[in-house]
Amino acid sequence: MGTREELRRYFPIADYIAAINGRNCEVLIHDLSDLSHSICHIVNGHVTNREVGGSITNYALELLQNKVYETQQSVTNYTGTTREGRRILRSSTYFIKDEKGEVIGLLCVNIDITDLLRAHDLLSDLVVINPARRQDAPEAEKSFERFDGSVDSIVREIIDTVILESGLKLVDSTTSEKQALIGRMEAKGVFKFKGAVGRVADVLGVSSQTIYRYLQNMNKE
Repeated sequence: MGTREELRRYFPIADYIAAINGRNCEVLIHDLSDLSHSICHIVNGHVTNREVGGSITNYALELLQNKVYETQQSVTNYTGTTREGRRILRSSTYFIKDEKGEVIGLLCVNIDITDLLRAHDLLSDLVVINPARRQDAPEAEKSFERFDGSVDSIVREIIDTVILESGLKLVDSTTSEKQALIGRMEAKGVFKFKGAVGRVADVLGVSSQTIYRYLQNMNKE
């Protein structure tokens, strides 16, 4: 399926934003008709080492699952990190809607602020009177978004996060507890990715049919 014409209209806007902000500013457009290969246009992809055909991120997926677009046109100035947290980004997402008001794409801007934060800390150390480190310094390491660029890594991160937050030991978990985990993973959108059901089934020690059956029951409810 080709890129929808409504999204192509935003390509020049993405180019413009990148041009006025320089090479440390990555701008991309996601086509939500295929989340596993959603990137349909990207400028300065070297910032996160992504390219056309790459997938949506876990945080963007969570925004869609929570239907943030129903009350906000955009989400701005949250932080993200590149793989292994080597670079820190200031990110914003704009929801692209069609004439019916349905979300069909995302316009995302990611600006590498790693060097700016280092300069900020350096200047703070130089001008501060109290030798103790400032307590109000920005905590950029607390990031919402990770730009791994891999569907497998996104699926794995969602699964691991849900299990970690639950505090459960899978070996001793009951059927109802596993169902609760499946429900939380569904809420985070993990099953929108092809192959995610099999991955979750392997981790939880249940069959794929069990997960499909539980998801069907959830939809009926």
